[in-house]
Amino acid sequence: MKVLSGAIVVASLLTSGSACAPSPSMGVLTPESGPAAIYGRSVSSGIRLALDEARSAGVLPRGFELVSTDTRSAPALAAAELRRFADELGVGLVVGGVTTDEALALIPVVDKERVVCLSPSASASSLTGSSPYFFRLFATDEIEGSTAARFLHDQRSVRTVVVLTDDSTFSRGLEAEFRQHFELVLGGEIVATVHDELEWWERKAADMVNAHQPDAVYVVGHADHIVTCLELLSRIGYEGVRATTSAVFIADLLDRGNPALEGVVFPLAALRACRDEAGGTPECPFVDRYRAAFGGEPDLFAAHGYDAMRVAIRALVDARSVDVRELRRYLRVGLQEFQGVTGTIAFNERGDVRRYPVMHTVFNGRVVSCRALAEEKRRKLRELLEGVAPSPPPAPPQPRPGLDA
Repeated sequence: MKVLSGAIVVASLLTSGSACAPSPSMGVLTPESGPAAIYGRSVSSGIRLALDEARSAGVLPRGFELVSTDTRSAPALAAAELRRFADELGVGLVVGGVTTDEALALIPVVDKERVVCLSPSASASSLTGSSPYFFRLFATDEIEGSTAARFLHDQRSVRTVVVLTDDSTFSRGLEAEFRQHFELVLGGEIVATVHDELEWWERKAADMVNAHQPDAVYVVGHADHIVTCLELLSRIGYEGVRATTSAVFIADLLDRGNPALEGVVFPLAALRACRDEAGGTPECPFVDRYRAAFGGEPDLFAAHGYDAMRVAIRALVDARSVDVRELRRYLRVGLQEFQGVTGTIAFNERGDVRRYPVMHTVFNGRVVSCRALAEEKRRKLRELLEGVAPSPPPAPPQPRPGLDA
């Protein structure tokens, strides 16, 4: 186990009546190693930034203590560590459940130990309403799957799809939601589904794509699987629409400059990372602070970790006490509409945040919204048709997450 902050004592901004409450201990459970480390490290960076900002601003509650541990991408270990946090350290609030598998493993412990759990990024629809103590900041598989299906069908006129998927709980849930919406609601057809559990699955995937020539290929999975599939599609010269999941929006992945990612479309909750100033120059406090702290660009998971930590600190400060029942009540009815960099955060009665992603794409190595890109292309076409010399292209901006949403 590692301790991020040790024991931190600062000027208290707790509301009246909190002085006699239990110590405001908090836990963080993230996969810093193992298959999900690429996501865990990103979430952790956002958590650290939020914690550092709160410490610098002097808004941490008196007696605040944070403990964290590496779950090693093992759901059973995550559950065991949560149990230890509750039994031995008296922790009543945790940020954890980065992956769907870990979140599902935490639910029985959350219920038994009466610990409030804030998941920054688990998406399985089965988690909805699974525990009165479980809250999450990520869009559900149902919302992400239906968003991708509608976009492909309505905006790209896709009628046939080949699905390439890995064998994870996350992928099985998302594939089922996409399939239900694309086939049963929209009348499209999934002509083949290829899983990656066999050694020769790439050959089978290439054969299925070449045989069916689908309008689109939908890649469902985590980062490594997405890259492998997109590189495969590039090698075989596939020219249809390539779609994938929000799991692709990882800074480490995009920073590699892999040309296979260019043009892929995926759902994403647009980040409120920047705001336009009167002079037209965007001001990006979250992005700038993240760059200063870590020397790179924040991605979707860093932003969700950042917001999860800010919400957790707000609950410890503003709830009538740090008793678990009060923390749960505050998140359910007291938080109202918290303005995060991932959007407005307000939990419904089943612990889900109201989050509606829009489609994005990778364009010249940048993540931009499909709508913004389409509007820019229409503007240039209109200038050409009207005989107006096209405006000179602006200087290439630094890549920032979701700025063009």
